[in-house]
Amino acid sequence: MVVDDVEGLWERLEGEELRGVFIGLNRELVEELVVAAQVRRASGEKLSAIDGELVAIKGNIALKGRETTAGSVAYSTEVEDEHALVVQRVIEAGGIPIGPANLAEFAYTGIGLNPHYGNAPNGLDRARVPGGSSSGSAAAISNGVCDLAIGSDTSGSTRVPAAFQGICGYRATMGRYPMDGVVPLGASLDVLGPMARTVEGICALDAVMCGKHSTHDTTAEDRAFRLVVPDLDDLGISAEIMEMFEHSIDTLSAAGIQIVRRDLRPILKAHLLFAEHGTLVSVEAREQIAQYVDVSKDKIDPQIKARLERALPMTPKKLAYLRRQRAVLQSEIEVQLKGDLLLMPTVPDVPPLISEVEESVEAFQEANALALRLTMITAFLNMPSLALPVDLEKPSHSISICGAAAQDELVLAAGCAVERVLR
Repeated sequence: MVVDDVEGLWERLEGEELRGVFIGLNRELVEELVVAAQVRRASGEKLSAIDGELVAIKGNIALKGRETTAGSVAYSTEVEDEHALVVQRVIEAGGIPIGPANLAEFAYTGIGLNPHYGNAPNGLDRARVPGGSSSGSAAAISNGVCDLAIGSDTSGSTRVPAAFQGICGYRATMGRYPMDGVVPLGASLDVLGPMARTVEGICALDAVMCGKHSTHDTTAEDRAFRLVVPDLDDLGISAEIMEMFEHSIDTLSAAGIQIVRRDLRPILKAHLLFAEHGTLVSVEAREQIAQYVDVSKDKIDPQIKARLERALPMTPKKLAYLRRQRAVLQSEIEVQLKGDLLLMPTVPDVPPLISEVEESVEAFQEANALALRLTMITAFLNMPSLALPVDLEKPSHSISICGAAAQDELVLAAGCAVERVLR
């Protein structure tokens, strides 16, 4: 989405309708880069597929000349001397960073609400939560501000808000993008993630974030793939989402896409591991956030504080066991997929109403655990995972294509083919 009317953009972003999408705006930088993009366009020059495009930047990613707050009022960096490396790559490719986009405080919930900076509006249903933690990044796209955004994903933070708001979100294999200039949450799980209106947009932004200006070749003809549907019976997926998922399978099969049903035990094993021993992200997040703030004293979102306090106690022995099991399950899923790709719903249910979770700690924590239930598994297994909408107007009507670690190119190619069928 190329913007020529910058004043109109600022006017819209300052209106009530989009309150809560951004924590702040990079006015001077945006205006400078828009002019440069207009000059290139007039001369027929194009630096990349994202040249002239606005790109929302999640508020835990460094933007030169601004403090990085990570969605908190108790924490901020000094004014940044440099952009995060991925932001610099966006600029060099002709993209126009706009942000920082709002997020759940410290990027630590799948619900996406923020009592400090307001709630980013869900572009499909304003009564429902936007999804998190990259809530503002998704809302910027779903509300028509831009077509591209960069979020981060520790347990589902690009994919959950993408699913809740009818857009695409991607979690790459860890290490695919540089993490320089990103406020960490769980170092062994954190990865940045492109978000876009379409899979084509994901591919274009992914290329830039990798340091390439040309989009990957993702044509279905060049990359054969097969999708595997695992046993999902014990994962608590709602009837509405299962009906959508089964209909998607029928539609894709009818279009000639190969789909098989096969038991993939590491998926359920990971789910049961979390239930019995707790989650790796809860331990790492508690340790990380404690380095920034005093949770017992500082002004922290009560829901974030409650989640930190409710994390299951984890002894060093249990933590070591969890990490060993992670390595084992990562190996198992790679062996069992045999080069195929996993197909599953992105989230188990529709997003809850804001009114149901905003004031209730119990309801919030239950809804948060549910929202992240599926995406947390694939994050734990380091599976590149692409969430894409089945119905652009229905929250949570989204499916995910996931591969074993380092299968990013195949996942994106499959995503392009699947999107062509579903759209």
